[in-house]
Amino acid sequence: MTDMPHITLLPVGNPDRRALDDLAQDLGGMGFVVELARRRALPQRALDAKRGQFHADGLLGLALSARAERVLAVTDVDLYAGDLNFVFGVARPNGKACVISLFRLYLDADEERFRGRALKEAMHELGHTFGLGHCADPCCVMWFSNTLGETDRKGASYCPRCEETLRLARIRSSGLSK
Repeated sequence: MTDMPHITLLPVGNPDRRALDDLAQDLGGMGFVVELARRRALPQRALDAKRGQFHADGLLGLALSARAERVLAVTDVDLYAGDLNFVFGVARPNGKACVISLFRLYLDADEERFRGRALKEAMHELGHTFGLGHCADPCCVMWFSNTLGETDRKGASYCPRCEETLRLARIRSSGLSK
């Protein structure tokens, strides 16, 4: 992985502490420097009581308000966005913040599968914050997952094309390009 910024994991609601620690460790293994922030309460204004879900943008707004270089909010509640029934996560493209929900990642998963899903969704949403779009390579972590099966099938890493795009973006943002 190219020179990546620090990632602040921001627990929102009551995500499992072990899941957070595992995610921090796994992101560290992918080349990130990870710091765990103090837990924040769920923004109740983001709750849609009829749906029993939280609007993802409400949690994204909370992440954007954090004082950190790059923020990955992690929650244990079910999220939705727009007209979608649910989302695994959302990101501010080319921004500093994203959010993932562990809620659906637990479904039909043992500990190893859950941990892999959490890492893949985190890497995917972080990729969006670095300017990566969805990838046509079904093995790339930037492949769009609409189901848990698709998440399980894809890899946890960026494909060579996405990795190169990421590398060039980091060079441009650091001012090293001419």
